[in-house]
Amino acid sequence: MPHPLENLSRATAIWAVIATILSTGWGLDNLAGFAAEPARVALLLMWLALCWYGALAGTRTSNASGKIEIRKHRNVFWLVLPVLIGWFFYLPFADRHRIATSDSVLLRWSGLILFGVAYALRVESIRAQGAQFSCAVAIQEQHRLTTNGPYRWVRHPAYTGVIGIMAGLSLVFANPPAAAIMSVLVWIWMESRIRDEEKLLQQEFGSEFSRYAQRTKKLIPFLY
Repeated sequence: MPHPLENLSRATAIWAVIATILSTGWGLDNLAGFAAEPARVALLLMWLALCWYGALAGTRTSNASGKIEIRKHRNVFWLVLPVLIGWFFYLPFADRHRIATSDSVLLRWSGLILFGVAYALRVESIRAQGAQFSCAVAIQEQHRLTTNGPYRWVRHPAYTGVIGIMAGLSLVFANPPAAAIMSVLVWIWMESRIRDEEKLLQQEFGSEFSRYAQRTKKLIPFLY
């Protein structure tokens, strides 16, 4: 098991890359302008704190294929990754140049709250899964059906977290159109993973998974 300091170092490095992309999107010639909006500064600080929280909670994810994997999702991830990086760059760029952005300060802070809640939900979802959590769509060796933590209410809370993170981040940069577009695109992406994950879970756990699926929703408690 990695040392906590190793986890913290890795989490900090990932945060630094993200912060660099966001700052570059805004423009390195005017970082004071980026910092002039408190919600943007609060976003970076909250993101770092949540990265550290996840690292200390031992929520590092693997890419283990386990004993059964639907491998097409690895290729999909590498196709999606450049889109996500471009989106990280676009949001601050659009904010600085007033492209499809709102003047609402409340919108920014609401987005920050959504971002924080969604990120914490993802961390807690990964923690509930433990060492079997993988970025791959796979069944791990000695896989167990997780029904504790956020999985008590929805079957795929980590994916709910991803969608919330995308929407919240867009709103911190006061860009409702970007929030709507990216949320829909990520939701479609997550649905494709859910469909295949649930096939594997049904094959692995049979009636146990069927009973669990009957009493829970996919992404939103009591609704969907």
